[in-house]
Amino acid sequence: MFTINDFDQCYTPKPNSQAYKLLLLLLENNEVLECELTRIFNGRQRSPLQSLGGGTYCWNIINHTNDKGVIFARSLDPRHKSGSKLDDAKARAERKSEYKQDSHKLAKQGRIRESTAFLESIRAKSELADLVSDAANDDYYNQQTENEKATTAPTVTASSSNTGDEGSQTNHQPKKESK
Repeated sequence: MFTINDFDQCYTPKPNSQAYKLLLLLLENNEVLECELTRIFNGRQRSPLQSLGGGTYCWNIINHTNDKGVIFARSLDPRHKSGSKLDDAKARAERKSEYKQDSHKLAKQGRIRESTAFLESIRAKSELADLVSDAANDDYYNQQTENEKATTAPTVTASSSNTGDEGSQTNHQPKKESK
């Protein structure tokens, strides 16, 4: 049986990472049940799976599905465990090619969707602006605002007592005597 040390370290995730833990499981077992992965990773096995199968490590992980397409187990491509560096390289090259094709497809979909998403964001901003504008002109909204103002403490305007101007002083401050 192959261990993690039998592989080039550039294909090995950092020790103690979730991806490393998953790789150890896949190397030690012919097949790992999905329910076991769910238990071990608390239902968060997607990230380590993506990390192992992604462009950095290129491990070819096989999904075993039932007749309804539901994944019930996962395993490594047997070529990774064959002992042949050429077979391992072929499995990685196939996975990398598949990964890059998927990446290209997503990039194209994003580019195609960009103009639609931009228009949708403009419409959403316009809707928000209309609602804010409507609220400012809404008598019911303005009445509520006036009621809220009425229940708050009155605003006190500071006086300018050095000017001697009686009109600018508040009514609760005594007028200073002039000498």
